[in-house]
Amino acid sequence: MRIDLEAEADREACGALKDYWYVACLTSELKAGVPLARTVFGVPLVLFRDPAGRPVALFDRCLHRNARLSAGVVMNGCLSCPYHGWTYNGAGQCVEIPSLGPDQRGHCLDEAGHRSAGLDLAPADVGRVPAWATCEQEGLVYVYPGADPSAARRPPMGLPHFGEAGWRSYFMVTDFPNGVTHLVENFMDVPHTVFVHRGWFRRASRRQVPARVERRGERVCITYAQARDRISGLGRVFNPTGESMTHTDLFIAPNVTRVDYGWGPEGAAHPRSGFTIMSQCTPVGPTASRVYTAIGFRLPRDLPGAAVARLFQPVLAWYTRQVIQQDVAIMAVQREGLCNAPGGGVFRSTEADLPHTDIEAVRAWLRDGAKGPGPSTEDRHMEFWI
Repeated sequence: MRIDLEAEADREACGALKDYWYVACLTSELKAGVPLARTVFGVPLVLFRDPAGRPVALFDRCLHRNARLSAGVVMNGCLSCPYHGWTYNGAGQCVEIPSLGPDQRGHCLDEAGHRSAGLDLAPADVGRVPAWATCEQEGLVYVYPGADPSAARRPPMGLPHFGEAGWRSYFMVTDFPNGVTHLVENFMDVPHTVFVHRGWFRRASRRQVPARVERRGERVCITYAQARDRISGLGRVFNPTGESMTHTDLFIAPNVTRVDYGWGPEGAAHPRSGFTIMSQCTPVGPTASRVYTAIGFRLPRDLPGAAVARLFQPVLAWYTRQVIQQDVAIMAVQREGLCNAPGGGVFRSTEADLPHTDIEAVRAWLRDGAKGPGPSTEDRHMEFWI
């Protein structure tokens, strides 16, 4: 199978990959009165908040002389172009043209004269800047690249343990020099951890790891059966007594991965410590993506209290940033190999890559328009060594 990064990141060529909600920014990044530039599926967008505080996403180009609207200013919930001040509301409609004066219409030429000269008479006549649907939930602002948000294949993802008692969470935003397929494979790949994250996350131990790989619909789930598995670094904080660990990786099409670690027995009377990472990948271009990662954690019962968790969070945030930057670096190395000569994107795989080939099958089906039945339901076992 060949992975076509160009098609995957092209709004017109990506098939059903555009029929989902994608994160455009954090809620905290979209401040009232300040426009924000973003690129999704290769399309430049400008985001701002309307008079009611709701997020708006418009094509980042003024209808007048094509200046970037994101360089403009927001006044009273409308966006004004920096070049001549043409102003747009949340629907993308031009509502003011300063050069037309207080009457907001041409005076010397009549309507026929305007038409003959190829001129627009008033703001209402100049048309609209294309707008994308938006929604906001759990600290994230989403945009919908497709034509009709009611046709979305699923709603925006809910974040695991968000606001749940005993859990704390934070976001990381990371720019990656690679495409979405390669990123979701990386985030769900255990074998690379002993090389890319050596000493930070895992150490090579020559141990055999059995796993179950389930592909159902637009999801791929891997459950690892190595009960005594451990992670290095700050993993010891979550598991100081060496209790058994459960580890699952989940891919949710087209761009979401969720990695869960849990230590100790289940049950509300004995809350287990846990660590979860949900990453949502937004395509910027063929080999450029922005990843919004929500990290949630619950410390062991021997470390009670919100104060301890609050003090620990900056340490965990620093640690997870170091690990993610190692993934950024290896994704750059992969990108160099993909792009340094024709023929990149054709891979050979072994049993350890079964989750990757399942992910590729789902994304390729979506990229080709989700025509006909999707990839078959599969439930298989595999083994690999780390």
